[in-house]
Amino acid sequence: MTEWNIHPAAQQEHDELLLHFGGIEKELVTAFELRYLQYRHAICENPLLYNIRRKAVRRANLNPRFGEYYIAYMIWRQKVVILAVAHAKRRPYYWRKRIGEAKKLF
Repeated sequence: MTEWNIHPAAQQEHDELLLHFGGIEKELVTAFELRYLQYRHAICENPLLYNIRRKAVRRANLNPRFGEYYIAYMIWRQKVVILAVAHAKRRPYYWRKRIGEAKKLF
């Protein structure tokens, strides 16, 4: 299994999504967290599984139930670095500056 890191802003997005879903329905929190962990595990097991979307960043859509959300990640120094946990309809590539930040952080 490949080691992984998460950009602090991506961690905040993840946490905010859990709060958001918790305000709608408690079961959504559990379902979203389970789907997120399944995809994170798949990414760490096989970091090349998902296609490059922009520069060196790959994107895994959290299908099927949460398909409008995705994990944007890159491989840096042989580790997976999660750059964003984002909604597909949000500003495209708003998290681009995190690429350089992550290279300094990790």
